[in-house]
Amino acid sequence: MELFELLMKLKITPVALALVILFAIGTGSLRAADSQLIERAKKEGTFLLYTSMNTPDVNHLFDGFRQRYPFVAPKSYTTRSAALLERVITEARAGKYFSDVIQGNAFTLFLLGKRGHLEPYASPEARSFPDSYRDPAGHWVAAYLQLNVIGYNTKLIPRSDAPKGYEDLLAPKWKGKMGLDDKQYIWFDGLLKAMGREKGLAYTRKLATQAIHFRSGNTLLANLLAAGEFGLLINARPDSIDELKQKGAPVEWVAPRPTTANVLPIAIARNAQHPYAGKLFMDYMLSEEGQKRLSAMGRTVARPGIAAANPRLSQGLEIAVNDPGMAERFDQVVDLYKQVFGVP
Repeated sequence: MELFELLMKLKITPVALALVILFAIGTGSLRAADSQLIERAKKEGTFLLYTSMNTPDVNHLFDGFRQRYPFVAPKSYTTRSAALLERVITEARAGKYFSDVIQGNAFTLFLLGKRGHLEPYASPEARSFPDSYRDPAGHWVAAYLQLNVIGYNTKLIPRSDAPKGYEDLLAPKWKGKMGLDDKQYIWFDGLLKAMGREKGLAYTRKLATQAIHFRSGNTLLANLLAAGEFGLLINARPDSIDELKQKGAPVEWVAPRPTTANVLPIAIARNAQHPYAGKLFMDYMLSEEGQKRLSAMGRTVARPGIAAANPRLSQGLEIAVNDPGMAERFDQVVDLYKQVFGVP
């Protein structure tokens, strides 16, 4: 009653008074929910993360998490995204549920969500992310991105002569001077989505006439670019090019418009044994603090407003997110890619 009398003395209108009360109740509920999650996570004491990230990066992320929540001891299992998908499905068939949190590419998490292996979780941090980085069904939120850019060898191609976008790659002078992974199915599907299917197919069919050097593996192709095997890499990862550049390799990249991107989300596993500790970690990974730590590790984070290790990754990029639903069309995309580029 003292608060009510004070507000009345201050001549707060009934409508404003109602808003003040609702705000106070809402804020109190949010604080209570946060403390409740922390208390439950403390009782669980641990969680198991299934992830496609490399072990050093996972450990670095865990270091930051432990500094904030020392009462939770995180554990991880690391492998490729495709292997994560198979492992989760196999364990579920056997009635075993080991993973609490799952982090990998969007195609893996899309399929896990469709098959009922993910638990919807409305992380309070998710509100800070664009809709295109969030699963409409509420299963996952993108933690970071893999961007698709064009790489070039600066000894073979002066910066002033480097292509600015995909259309430039059709110039006769680049014929026989470009490399591409022979299994760039996701990049291919993303390009068709970004350009529009008909225009994208017309473009890629023209590109296929450019006597492209096909090899297998992003790392191999980046190293071949640095060695001068070819002057241009049609689809490169900016972090890989930046890493080679830091080691003295004569390489650089340009971001086409739009720049297609694969999202790598995080989600809570259904039937998790430690769901509250898992949710606490998911919140941390999506938080400003967690995203800054990821960025410092060279990752292109999904949360807006976080500075990238390379400023070019956070300035003026026009990002087009690849369709996670490609996972259900994978065989058709593979067949079309092989048909267009004439690869086995």
